[in-house]
Amino acid sequence: AHVLEHMMFRGTKKFPNFSDAVAPMGAQTNAYTSEDYTCYFVNAKSEFLKRIIEIESDRIRNLKFTRDAFRRELGPVREERRRSIDDDPGGYLYQELNRLAFRKHTYHHPVIGWERDLEKNLRYNDVLEFKRIFYSPNYCTVVICGNFDPDKAGEWIFERYGDWRRSLPPTSRVRNEPVQKKPRRRDLEFKDTHSPYMMLIGYKAPDLNLDSPDLIALQVLNNILFSKTGRLYRKLKLELDLVQSVEGRIEEMKDPTLFVIDATLMDGVEFDSIIAVVKNEITALAAQPVSETELKRAVNPMKTKFLQGLDTPFRVGGALGHFHIEGGNYRMLFKYYDMLEEITPDDIRNAAAKYLTPSKSTIVTLSPLPEN
Repeated sequence: AHVLEHMMFRGTKKFPNFSDAVAPMGAQTNAYTSEDYTCYFVNAKSEFLKRIIEIESDRIRNLKFTRDAFRRELGPVREERRRSIDDDPGGYLYQELNRLAFRKHTYHHPVIGWERDLEKNLRYNDVLEFKRIFYSPNYCTVVICGNFDPDKAGEWIFERYGDWRRSLPPTSRVRNEPVQKKPRRRDLEFKDTHSPYMMLIGYKAPDLNLDSPDLIALQVLNNILFSKTGRLYRKLKLELDLVQSVEGRIEEMKDPTLFVIDATLMDGVEFDSIIAVVKNEITALAAQPVSETELKRAVNPMKTKFLQGLDTPFRVGGALGHFHIEGGNYRMLFKYYDMLEEITPDDIRNAAAKYLTPSKSTIVTLSPLPEN
């Protein structure tokens, strides 16, 4: 998926150079690939919408690239992997966290690919076959947002996509991740003597499903722990001075994911010291509901950030696509804010007790290579 994203800027018979085709519009255009989907976007004035639909539909349906072009594009992808994973201790540690946490699901694999695949396993025909299956209407979502005539836009979309045939589904399926019943841990060394001491603690967490308050409760819990006034931030950094930095995150994913605690330690601090503090704070959250004051202090900035993230048509379009692909329904966008307002202290306590348990934890640590 990631290699094909790079290839998609190669051009077609009709538009041999994608950049040259969109340049006269003054458009902002790029792409990214996540664990669940690849997103291509064009941000331009609405007067160019018909032309954009023509260019985008053409490259999705009629992309042309040779074996030589494919081999040349692998070079920048390998370099991107080297910079972001092989030579970056943080990127390397996240790769190893997912490798250990997921045994069956494709989240086990880094989006950018394994080194051995980029070096020798991935073939030209693999990318062609991937495009044939997944670059088809049954896997494609088009989002248009801004100042335009919906009826005309619909006509233009039908004109360019209406005769596009569905593909047969792939023969292999994404496998469900088995329930994790025991904690996992791996202690690693990085390849140089100057990398920091780092650790990640991942807990199995739910997918993007707003029929339950669990995901949003964990997002609020993350703010309770790691905002500048958060419990773990205060304890680990301000009071005990055990970490250079500490933060938490939970992504909104199509399938169950991880609630991750990311810490860079002060020199001489033991990893187990961090684990003990984390365990104590989580145990407290699972045992006793937070106060309404602490809950509001966590939720209010999240509501503000959510609304600020919808301040342009470009961002609204991205959010609609995200909720539609990851959650299966773009209307989740309108439900999310209301659920933030409705979250309760009991929701926080229940989420901590349900998900942030040792049996569902995966820990990876990273130490610099010893001087000798």
